[in-house]
Amino acid sequence: MRRFYLHVRKGVYYAELIDPATGQKLTARSTGRTSRDEALIIVADWLNNGIPKKGKTQTLEAAAEVELMLRQIKHINLNSDDALRIVKLLRDRQLIDVSAVKHGKGSISFNRFLKSFWNYETSEYIKEKHAHGQSIGKMHAKDSIGKVKYYWLPYFEGRQLNTITRDDLKAFSLSLSMPKEKPERKGLIVDKLSPNSINRVMTAGLTALKWAYREGLIPDDPTNGLIHFSGKTKKRGVLTEKEAETLFNSEWKDKRAYTASLLACTTGMRSGEVLAVKKDDIEEFTLNVRHSWNDYDGLKSPKNGESRKVPLYPEVKIKLQELLKDSPHGEDGYIFYGAMKDKPIDKNVLLNGLQEALKDIGIDYKERRIVFHSWRHYYAARMADKMTAEQISRVTGHKSKAVFEEYADHITEKNLKEVGKVGAEVFSNILQFKKGA
Repeated sequence: MRRFYLHVRKGVYYAELIDPATGQKLTARSTGRTSRDEALIIVADWLNNGIPKKGKTQTLEAAAEVELMLRQIKHINLNSDDALRIVKLLRDRQLIDVSAVKHGKGSISFNRFLKSFWNYETSEYIKEKHAHGQSIGKMHAKDSIGKVKYYWLPYFEGRQLNTITRDDLKAFSLSLSMPKEKPERKGLIVDKLSPNSINRVMTAGLTALKWAYREGLIPDDPTNGLIHFSGKTKKRGVLTEKEAETLFNSEWKDKRAYTASLLACTTGMRSGEVLAVKKDDIEEFTLNVRHSWNDYDGLKSPKNGESRKVPLYPEVKIKLQELLKDSPHGEDGYIFYGAMKDKPIDKNVLLNGLQEALKDIGIDYKERRIVFHSWRHYYAARMADKMTAEQISRVTGHKSKAVFEEYADHITEKNLKEVGKVGAEVFSNILQFKKGA
């Protein structure tokens, strides 16, 4: 079998090598020679030592494989997404540096896609979550669209969904770590995001891209392999036992704020769970945490979608009942009542009341980073010395450890009584308040 053919183009000899496995001719290559004898010497060197290719050599077998692949691509039925995968593969191997194709299902505005993805009313992703019984609220969607509009949209202006690459996402994440001016404010104010803030911003877009891949809008997942930012989070401040005792024995200007802090301190409840409390949730020695409140979702299930019970100490129960008597909306309204019957007090009233009381006893809440959620940390810290993390998590509703999940909805009366007994001892210094509000 012949190993090659020679022919002349414009005075220069080209060689068509023969694939020894199939007998087919490979694409003609220029020898760069105008003399037949010199061209034969070049071809003989190719056959023995490989074909020169950008400073390297390629074996005849490797060249034949490439030819076979190219012939297959010519004849198989490819769509735009298939072409995008081929382009991406070549680009990932740093063999080419070209823009991705702009056709197919993913040939839509990336920014428009992101805004639609987090639109609570129309999002297919959110509808899918709800259909499968998974909780995703209006507040979460609002926070996510806020991050998209402020960070993602300006950076990716004019891009199509199917052109977003992992390199684009890496570059974007690095840009978030750089100081950024805030042009909407007077003066040069620099905004530098913390590692955790960067991760939250990234999640708003990465969640959408992962979904686009699962739904077949893009042929590859550009989020695969991205590395999260790491760093120490600034912890919320926690009062000492003596400070808490002083605080609850001081005068508060708002009785609702006082009672809300007292309830959160002795139960570890979140602010939204506190706001949602009604008369029907109060039992003899326990409180049913069945709902949470925020201004966007209204009344909804607690975080993680699970109800739970918490011990309710007599002193705290009395304060709740007193608030209910003060309510202008009667016993059917929220205990932490606001101006309207169907809506509890604004959460900022609870925070402002706490901060004002802290200021009155000489505690710098800004410096100490003390917020309403600090009571949740206070509760966990005070109880941790007396009980196991598993026992505490059943009451607080923490789901950060998978081992607790199977127990979260199986808290027993024995466990509640045990937690209540320990809590009564732990919080005795603040339950014997003198003044309050």
